[in-house]
Amino acid sequence: MQGISQEKVIHPKVDFIVLNDTRKPTTGGDYVYAVMKDELVKQGYSISEMSVPCLVKHMTPQVPKSYAGRVLSLSAEALAYLGCYVYSLREFSRRSRLIITSSCPTFPVFGHLTYHQPKAGVCTDFIRQGGNTLKRKIGYRIQENESLSPLWQMEKRLITLHLSNSIFTQKLVKEIYGLDSSLLYPPVAVAKYLARDLHSKRKPYVYITRPQAITGISTLPEIVKLLPRNIKIIMTGRLDEAGKRVLRILKSLGKDFEYLGFVEEQVKIEILGRSSVFINLAANETFGITVVEALAAGCIPLAHNSGAIPEFLPSVLLFSSVKECAEKIVMQIDRDGTFREQLRSISLKFDEPIFRRNFMLFVRQTESHLKLEPEDKTPLSSTAASQVN
Repeated sequence: MQGISQEKVIHPKVDFIVLNDTRKPTTGGDYVYAVMKDELVKQGYSISEMSVPCLVKHMTPQVPKSYAGRVLSLSAEALAYLGCYVYSLREFSRRSRLIITSSCPTFPVFGHLTYHQPKAGVCTDFIRQGGNTLKRKIGYRIQENESLSPLWQMEKRLITLHLSNSIFTQKLVKEIYGLDSSLLYPPVAVAKYLARDLHSKRKPYVYITRPQAITGISTLPEIVKLLPRNIKIIMTGRLDEAGKRVLRILKSLGKDFEYLGFVEEQVKIEILGRSSVFINLAANETFGITVVEALAAGCIPLAHNSGAIPEFLPSVLLFSSVKECAEKIVMQIDRDGTFREQLRSISLKFDEPIFRRNFMLFVRQTESHLKLEPEDKTPLSSTAASQVN
């Protein structure tokens, strides 16, 4: 009697050549690539990674904050870019691995799949924010100027699949790069915020993150002047010069506020769970992960009526002026739990498992198109453990 033969599986391999820190993600952009990598590992892929932040950290351990230290860091970054480029060229020419890369003309490496997620605010003409906004805008224009990056002109056409984190970003990618892209909203860890009872009484707190010029923090004092005195402002995240100036103004006005600095994720979850309103002041946000987190936590989000946020946030929660923002804070500060439940249902559309499922569909679509030839054709059993290099 013949035994049933076990199906033989060739272990697929993927290269991550990115600008993001997938090992210790601190931004939404980092987190997206960390989730991509984690899902590929769960699906049995073997991952090789060349992350610029990780390479720089490896080459410059404990660099002092001095001129010499900054020069060393810049040199390490340049070497990291060069190493990523050479590695991508070698692997791309072999046609044996799927290569996932960051999207950026200043980081033009060879790859098959990339994810576009531009920074908030830098692609808008809304520049009267003070601080370093104008400098950031000029830097963005240089960074996205294709004429300064002939390598990107060539390599962007070699990428099999461009993904964008919103419909707004899709339009930007078409306008800036002349490229069509597919929509894949980023993952949001919605489940972490669902424990909060939406019908319990909330504090009259207004929560704000990233108090920086590029996120519109300079408009906050004018908004606060129009609010009742019982409303407290809570801020977290790293300050820039514009943010520091706003804190001084709020103090001089005698307003009730608290700045907590950079906080761990659990602290942010707790703040969203007890605050009544969250406001996103940035113009042209390209998605708005914290807005979705606020929806899940029952903290009513208000956002500037621009960018990608109007794709999912009801119009009643959008504002276009300082006066309108203040009016809507007062209107929403005491809303009942039923309304918060309706808003929470919106957040579920962006839950992380949905991203993972859709991302893998795009990966397999790309693999099918490329018809890659695995470099290691030794069959593996279905129980073989995958490794992350």
